[in-house]
Amino acid sequence: MVYFLGRDVEVFVTTENVVADGAIGVEANKVGITTDSAATFPGMASAAVASGGLLSDVTGVDVSIGISDEDTGPFFGQLSTGKVQLRNENTVTITKKKTNDDFDIIFNGPATTADFGGSDADANRMGARFGVEYDGSNWMVGDGRTNPKFITGATAANRPFGYRVHVRMANDAASPTYTLRSCTLTGHTMSLNADGATDETLEFSSSIQPVTVTGANTFDLDTLVAGDM
Repeated sequence: MVYFLGRDVEVFVTTENVVADGAIGVEANKVGITTDSAATFPGMASAAVASGGLLSDVTGVDVSIGISDEDTGPFFGQLSTGKVQLRNENTVTITKKKTNDDFDIIFNGPATTADFGGSDADANRMGARFGVEYDGSNWMVGDGRTNPKFITGATAANRPFGYRVHVRMANDAASPTYTLRSCTLTGHTMSLNADGATDETLEFSSSIQPVTVTGANTFDLDTLVAGDM
């Protein structure tokens, strides 16, 4: 686990969509699909688009990297116990000053029925915790019921499940950017401090191996494919 103060890092959150204008945003107190320029979480069609996902008023970022193993053995003639890696367990927890209700709505809903990938009844009680999915002609808010490896984008090879979180040191665009891919928004909490200031916390989790990229204003924009899921 690594903890950063908000002033020390920049955090960008995007969808896994690499095609323009299939982004997540809030309008009229409902979460739905919007253009990259108006989005809370834009896509990653380019570095310029991804940079629009910069979160403001961040006070702290907790990065946790772990692996879940299972013991094997010991077998006959072998003294030691072996280990088999089952899955990665990676989490980024972002604490920020609460400035509006957008993240409440993205996590809890409701969603715009016309933009929601599930039923109208589910749209009224669900948010956009699973990012976007493509129905063959339009981008929709995912309902989490489809196996991520079977969610395709505008191109058949793309697997645009969930969100992508990019963390890099502030005031140093050339520093390595830690990237957690194919995340789900697994938690959102709000706290009221004694001085009246309100904080909110967003938790993104993924079992996909994280990556780092280096370069001025560089983001990992490579799409995931079925074999990565």
